[in-house]
Amino acid sequence: MSVVALAPYEFEPRDVREKPPRLGAPRQNGDDPLLPIFANERLRAVATPVTHGTVPALAWRIEAGGKHIVFSGDTNGAGENLTKLAQGADLLIAHHAVLEGASGVERTLHMPPSVIARLAREADVKQLVLSHRSLATLGLETQTAEQIRQRYPGPVSFANDLDCLTP
Repeated sequence: MSVVALAPYEFEPRDVREKPPRLGAPRQNGDDPLLPIFANERLRAVATPVTHGTVPALAWRIEAGGKHIVFSGDTNGAGENLTKLAQGADLLIAHHAVLEGASGVERTLHMPPSVIARLAREADVKQLVLSHRSLATLGLETQTAEQIRQRYPGPVSFANDLDCLTP
């Protein structure tokens, strides 16, 4: 086992269960895109593949204490997997790395505000948190919030490093 040191934080990874089935396994048409990864009496974790250009990426749904929290991860919002995963979530934490009108590589990798808002509305999430903000989006929270509120009626907030959130 190796220890990874990042700034003042030290991580010591440990395997806590048997390896799950490979997520990259070929899928059959009609297969459920929501992949149960872990479950016990207190916690359930479900993942689904999402589109992040040609780079493999997953979105996650964590269910614990009667709450459902979804992490979009890096995705451009294509397809229906993330909407299915986020259905009825108490909290959707979406990456907000590009502005409306982004194009090229940026847009193949990330969702602009209109896509984030549409997804949150279609999934009927109770609260939206924008995280993974980039230099392109920092300082433009008012503009982004206005664009999102045009398509999503629920509460919207912007996450900063070390924030603690309650769904």
